[in-house]
Amino acid sequence: MSIAELPPQVTAPSGESTAPATTRSRTATISLEHAAYLVILLLAVISRLWGLGDRALHHDETLHAYFSWLVFRGEGYAHDPLLHGPFLYFFGALIYFLFSVSDATARLGPALFGIALVMLPYLLRRELGRSAALLASTYILISPAFMYIARFLRHDPYTILFELLALIGAVRYATTRRPLWLYVVALALAFMFVTMETFFLYMAIFAPLVALVFFWKVWKPGTAIVAALGIVVVALVFWLPGYPERPFPESDTVNRVAGPYICPSELQPFPPPNPMRVARPGPIFGWPPLATFDNNYALCVRHQPDDNFGLYFIKLGEFVSHPAILTGLVLVPTTLGALWWVVWRRRDATNTTIWERACASGDPTVATFASLGEGRRLLIAGGLFFLIYTLFFTAFLTNTAGVITGTTGSLLYWLAQHEVERGGQPPHYYAVLLAIYEPLLILWGVIGLAMAGVLGWRRLMRRDHNAASSTNGRESGADAAATSHSADPASWLPFVLVWWSIATFALYSWAGEKMPWLTVHVALPLTLLGAWAAGRTLDWWRRGIDDGQAPDSFSLSRIARPFPVFLALLTVISVYCLLLITVTTHTDTQLAGLTPWITPLWIVLTALLTAGAWMLRGRRWAIGALAAGVTLIVAAYTLRSAYQLSFRYGDIPREMMIYTQTSPDVKRVIDRLDEALRRRSSATTATVWYDNETVWDWYRIRFARAEEQPPILQRAPGDDVIAVLMLLENYENEQNRRFLEGFQVQRYPLRWWFPEDETYRLPRDWMTAPVTERSSLLMRMLRQPFDPRTSQQFWQYILYRVPPHPLGSTDFVVAVRPEVAPEMGLGFGGER
Repeated sequence: MSIAELPPQVTAPSGESTAPATTRSRTATISLEHAAYLVILLLAVISRLWGLGDRALHHDETLHAYFSWLVFRGEGYAHDPLLHGPFLYFFGALIYFLFSVSDATARLGPALFGIALVMLPYLLRRELGRSAALLASTYILISPAFMYIARFLRHDPYTILFELLALIGAVRYATTRRPLWLYVVALALAFMFVTMETFFLYMAIFAPLVALVFFWKVWKPGTAIVAALGIVVVALVFWLPGYPERPFPESDTVNRVAGPYICPSELQPFPPPNPMRVARPGPIFGWPPLATFDNNYALCVRHQPDDNFGLYFIKLGEFVSHPAILTGLVLVPTTLGALWWVVWRRRDATNTTIWERACASGDPTVATFASLGEGRRLLIAGGLFFLIYTLFFTAFLTNTAGVITGTTGSLLYWLAQHEVERGGQPPHYYAVLLAIYEPLLILWGVIGLAMAGVLGWRRLMRRDHNAASSTNGRESGADAAATSHSADPASWLPFVLVWWSIATFALYSWAGEKMPWLTVHVALPLTLLGAWAAGRTLDWWRRGIDDGQAPDSFSLSRIARPFPVFLALLTVISVYCLLLITVTTHTDTQLAGLTPWITPLWIVLTALLTAGAWMLRGRRWAIGALAAGVTLIVAAYTLRSAYQLSFRYGDIPREMMIYTQTSPDVKRVIDRLDEALRRRSSATTATVWYDNETVWDWYRIRFARAEEQPPILQRAPGDDVIAVLMLLENYENEQNRRFLEGFQVQRYPLRWWFPEDETYRLPRDWMTAPVTERSSLLMRMLRQPFDPRTSQQFWQYILYRVPPHPLGSTDFVVAVRPEVAPEMGLGFGGER
């Protein structure tokens, strides 16, 4: 049997009574499976909840925690796509209500969703396979990216759970056609929409797939029409409009005829015409640029907190009036209306429609689509979606303009960010992150792609053979069997996962804004695809041990006896090579020249070990043992990376996944200042000043009295002011230094970041540019893979997380009264 083939279903002869044995076997299997999931759940709870408040909150985390606190205090909410959707803030307010306000409870919501995500593959075990679902849960448990993001206050931990839940609901509905699962899909999509704008990318991946499958089954010409419509829409938005003139290449604003863009307001709802200067007219039609090329317009149209609908529609008119958008607004509904008429309304000579003929064909996929119309299911699902959408985006009907901005503001603002390219990450960004943190995912993801390809090819050949047999009159039930097989979600789910994996990686790599926390969106489909591949490989290995002659227990024993020996030898080889690397990376002698050759040495020794196993145990056993052994070895690296990322360097950007992180000194200063004030009798009257740095908005709630001051102090602190928190750039102002005379001042890093330019960025001419010591590590690895110094720096990062260049930072100062300085700990007493 091919690795790519699913295990066959074996039916016992009708005359044999196998019920007791089957029951015993099934009970034992389920019991063991459930025990495994309980262990995974326990480990998920520990890994996601342990020390949640130990590290400093990232800049974005402080914003999310602060706005959740405002909702908790009853100060309202107005949707602003700059901070994504409202779900995080309302759920965060609920967490504060239940468990109080702290750094730990701020992250509790993502942690709970992270725990749920670990367990969610359990619902796919029938379609994905029981072993594959268990492997998927195990991998999500130990994955560095999933673990870190589950302990991080962002929208992504919520969104990826809704993404997986929507897929599960769709698969289960296709299996059972129970309306419950359709409503699960609707609710998952709704909560995904009110959480984060990645909803649009998710729909861009799955909506075309569903439409193409539908028309392929119902009316094949419609497939070409829908594909062409999608291509035209993409061209209208991303290709046919022109390109504006910018002040400089990296600018997020554009040059206009009459100065900067003016946002319509109540005092001036129709500003004077001020078109963009065009650097390059659009191809074919010479159209001007879209309004969203100017980030100032995106900032204007992102929301309308004053609920002025008329004014908001004026803003939208600047985008909608573009010829490309008008063309799309006419073309899309016209094409869909024409398809509706052709498929559902037009009758042929037999007085039947295309849809009626498709339903009469007995195709199970068409029957699944047809079931959506039963009992108003689709209407109810749409109502659930719109209810959640409306309640959250209107802040439970307190900001009614949110019902429009939830879609238009989110879409237009993030369309503009595609041009802004915040972060400036290269297209290969996610490939680098996955290679560093999720090599096991890449390994089994690639294997899964290959296995799905082989499986698809075999089925295509089988279908062609059956079609030929049917044409020759020799067909006897093969078509019915093939149709039944194609209706089984276990048979088509791998291809859906392949589509999801490839499309997600391509879309997120193409999108202008790339951030480390988005890695989990790319990793999620690869996890399911890799787990499917690993589960099928494990089954293929187990079933082939005895060529089908011995019971399963004997097969397992034949695996269990020699495999520990194979694994032990592979471990010895890996540890030996690891020791060589640790020696050669810490020396400047001739031994350093051996560093690039240690990886090839490991490959050669592992190949020799596998060849020996092949001769002793056979081809299948050797391949299976190699796959299992390498998986366990790489899993150990994955688990170590997860520990370092989430617990050891959680707020220190030696990790590539940590992006512009608030330094641990911020939390340490706040904690010690809070303790110092609590010890004093004047704790309720002592005042803390802070400047315009947004991080202080969250941390200032720790103090009974905290006041924001302008960047340049207007007066000297009074006697009640016990401490001042200030950006270094503000403190260096002469007036501020004069006002803070008499205070003890200490400087700390506020935010620091990973040296991206020196590590993985590539210049446009990286293939031909001279390679120097200032070239990025990735460029040197690609151009000079056997250079000793390059290999040393690579392994120093992989093993010890030592970047090839020092961290960058921006700093702050804390100025405290002399009597408080001793209580703040070491480091106080000087100004720098």
